[in-house]
Amino acid sequence: MLCIVFIGCAYLPFDSYFGDLITSLRMPLLVLTFVCGLLLLLMNVKKIALGILAACIAGLLTLLPSPSWTTSLSAEMLSIKQINLNYNNPHIAKQLAALKNQSWDMLVLQEYSDLNRHLLRPFLTQADLFGYREVEGIPYGIVVISRLPIVYRQQVKLDGDRLGFIKLRLLFKDTVITTYIAHPPSPRTKQHWQNRNYLLAAMREALLSEKTPWLVIGDLNVVPWSYYFDFGTASSCYTQANAYVSFTPFRFFDSLFTGLPIDHCIFSDEFSLENLSVTSFEGSDHKMLSYQLSLNKS
Repeated sequence: MLCIVFIGCAYLPFDSYFGDLITSLRMPLLVLTFVCGLLLLLMNVKKIALGILAACIAGLLTLLPSPSWTTSLSAEMLSIKQINLNYNNPHIAKQLAALKNQSWDMLVLQEYSDLNRHLLRPFLTQADLFGYREVEGIPYGIVVISRLPIVYRQQVKLDGDRLGFIKLRLLFKDTVITTYIAHPPSPRTKQHWQNRNYLLAAMREALLSEKTPWLVIGDLNVVPWSYYFDFGTASSCYTQANAYVSFTPFRFFDSLFTGLPIDHCIFSDEFSLENLSVTSFEGSDHKMLSYQLSLNKS
């Protein structure tokens, strides 16, 4: 009976608030069901146990994508790092100093406190910044440090300054690329869940009319198998690489089955993922995504 409950919860209808929240935990629910199946096997209930185990394995395989990286020596590579810092992270000064000396084209910081604005000054001589100017502020806690020229910047407001996303155009070699950076509300309440879905839908609508190669970057607070993670035929870091966890509420037990992949990079057909690493970040319950994209010119 417990196995049936776990499987039922893992596949509740996507388009309801509680259904979406519970199915976000699909991977740990399937793992629990797998354990139940093993116990049934030990109890010699073989037919039922084998059926449950087979169903769990099939379900888990749909959540564990196979890497499909390409290697193109002639392609131009775009290097990006992104991290949800945590507003109260006490280690930001040390971490920014280390990141300043690393190799990347674009550094996306989320949950960046306005109180730490002064820590961005060392980047001014070597990068173009979004979120440093007083008139610009740090909308939605987002800061972008780009070693590529930012040729266009826009704060797209959906509900005043409370809900929206950032749209930047960067000059990469001789190609303009468009980046959409967002940090939708965490679906802790039904209203936050609705606001998250509204923001994701607005970005998806904007992408439909985008004429340049584009990227979506951010802690989107949604898992890849959610009904609301819908970006058409676009690829993502999760679907193109080994499965990863980027949010880990249990720091003492960090595994693929105790966290959620809610930090994403999503990209148009002009890009291909070359590599991806997901690493711990001191002071944050999120991990940093570091990856390279190749721009395939026609």
